[in-house]
Amino acid sequence: MDAIEAIGGSRPLSAGVFAQRAYDYALNPTRNSLKAILDQSESVEKTPPLLGGFNDIPWHKLREAEVHSWAKAGWSWIVNDAEHSQWEGWYGREHNAIESRHGILPVQRLAREACSEHGDAYQLGARATMRPYGTTYEDAERYFRSVNFPVPGSATPDDRGGYPVRDGERTMMFTPDQLRGAETETQGWIQFETKEYIIDIETRDRVLDLMAAQGRNKACGFVGPFDAILREGDLPEVNDAVNALFRAAAERGIHTGRVVGHGAMEVEAIENGARLICVHPLTSDMVFRGAYAMAEPFFKACKRCGF
Repeated sequence: MDAIEAIGGSRPLSAGVFAQRAYDYALNPTRNSLKAILDQSESVEKTPPLLGGFNDIPWHKLREAEVHSWAKAGWSWIVNDAEHSQWEGWYGREHNAIESRHGILPVQRLAREACSEHGDAYQLGARATMRPYGTTYEDAERYFRSVNFPVPGSATPDDRGGYPVRDGERTMMFTPDQLRGAETETQGWIQFETKEYIIDIETRDRVLDLMAAQGRNKACGFVGPFDAILREGDLPEVNDAVNALFRAAAERGIHTGRVVGHGAMEVEAIENGARLICVHPLTSDMVFRGAYAMAEPFFKACKRCGF
């Protein structure tokens, strides 16, 4: 399976692919469309790279036509950013449903203090959450306690609670067994954006082992070297450390990614094992970039005519 086959066999996507995605979502609103792709490959090495980005469009300004454009262009996941965009980045049921219906996994980025809100984001339709700025193994452990239902009899204050969810028939899942049976596709994404998580190999590997223990394709990693440099100053070793992190994660069956600024960086990341490739511009930049690209032939023609 190559990158085009992974998104439906053509780019731009056809109407038939959109119809199938909407059908799959209607049958199972708890479906994780990205995990469904990851599950088709037997290893990270054989998983095709999947494109995504960070969404800074306020929840009250999101249009379905925009999401359709992202999916048609080949995006498979989107991070709705509730840390940098604060409350405007908290997406609700209707917004997450639009993204899932178009086959884009909605990942709700949490504020660093708010890992307990994974369950709330799940109830609103996010099928993954992202935990930023961890520095210790315990940070990751507490986060995954908020992602998973507690083991009966051994719950801690960090474990998430339960709230009834509905299946595709809108039948309510009320019992603990029904809840566990309905929620099998959600993911926890850890951001590796501190020196402790990127460069401290012992901490890095403990966190990766914890992620692998969550189950196949139940945890993903996303690397943010910019934040590590911002926090620590110039770190000449950070690029090599990031690539080593990709390789270490892939060996454990964990899919990871990063923001890339150009094609050479994309190739380097993919060759080292990254599979979740994130475009550099934010979603709010797309209108200008599209308008600029459409205007470019006009100004070139003017120049050729001496104007």
